[in-house]
Amino acid sequence: MPEIDVAIVGAGPVGATLAALAARPGLDIGLFEARSAPSGDLRTLALSHASRERLEEAGAWPAAGATPIASIHVSQRGGPGRTLIQAGEQKLPALGYTVVYAALEAALGARLAALGLPVSFADACTGIDLQPERATVRFASGKEVRARLLVLADGGTTASHIPGLAFVEKDYGQHALVASVRCDRAHGNRAFERFTPEGPMALLPVQDRYALVWTVTPAQAQRLVALEQAAFLEQLQASFGDRAGRFLEVTGRASYPLRLRTANSTIALRTALVGNAAQALHPIAGQGLNLGLRDATAIAAAITATLPRDLGGREMLEAYRDARRRDATRGVAFTDLLVSAFADGRRLPTWGRGLALTALDLIPAARRVLAARMIHGAPP
Repeated sequence: MPEIDVAIVGAGPVGATLAALAARPGLDIGLFEARSAPSGDLRTLALSHASRERLEEAGAWPAAGATPIASIHVSQRGGPGRTLIQAGEQKLPALGYTVVYAALEAALGARLAALGLPVSFADACTGIDLQPERATVRFASGKEVRARLLVLADGGTTASHIPGLAFVEKDYGQHALVASVRCDRAHGNRAFERFTPEGPMALLPVQDRYALVWTVTPAQAQRLVALEQAAFLEQLQASFGDRAGRFLEVTGRASYPLRLRTANSTIALRTALVGNAAQALHPIAGQGLNLGLRDATAIAAAITATLPRDLGGREMLEAYRDARRRDATRGVAFTDLLVSAFADGRRLPTWGRGLALTALDLIPAARRVLAARMIHGAPP
């Protein structure tokens, strides 16, 4: 049975970034993915400027395919108040970037290949046996590996194999309708976050278009996905307004349910959880993947600072858990607060949302704190 230092289950952006950051001569890392090949997924990812820096450090920033977000316009439908968060105020070239998943996937794949760390595709994990000295991972192919440290970066798919790990879920009763839309006006690298009685709406600049994320009820999502294009654009215009211009075209409509899911622990015997395996968030404010990349950076730093013989030990794992606890807890609370307060008139009425937005617009220091929180996460 092969014995390695680190086994990473899940080769999505978080798992692949972790492998690239942790790689060093003499360290044996295995990266395992259930899919049979790269996904080629065309969905849009929202990455903060800090995430760009992490991916640059990993040698996998897809510069040619990234669209910068220079400003974010935040408003509410049917009420007063708005604020504008700008990159210049943060002394940054951009607040964040949009990248197509497949482009980031390709950049990470090329970097891993250059490091001599190819992804082992078609290796779905079917069992995990944790012992004080090693974690043994079994795959559907019949292959088994033993590792000092096991990292789950697969969205939580294999967490059921870990004794004592469980998830707490909160169903928001909403779906995110996602699509690509074209307007009659250039986006100028501006993103929009608009709160409506049905839920938040976001427009993110992607090349010459916007990526739309529209929060609606499950029934509305089903109906909107099935509408003819003209009828869909009419309803989108009525709900969003004309701040971005007139909507001319929509492609790639799809929807998925929105839930908050958190693990009761981010560590277990010889095991660490990162990304959506540790916490899966509502897409509001685009925090999920950025939080996961911070997880990857933290566990990679812990691996680098630990002697190979001590990888996966209690001291290392507890240090990782403690380093990530504050940021992860506040990231979950931040997005959940936005959903429950700003998107629910019963929690925060229209005038209250307007007051909060106006205060942000009038107090630069408050805007800078909010922007820093969104870009960098909670300070350690």
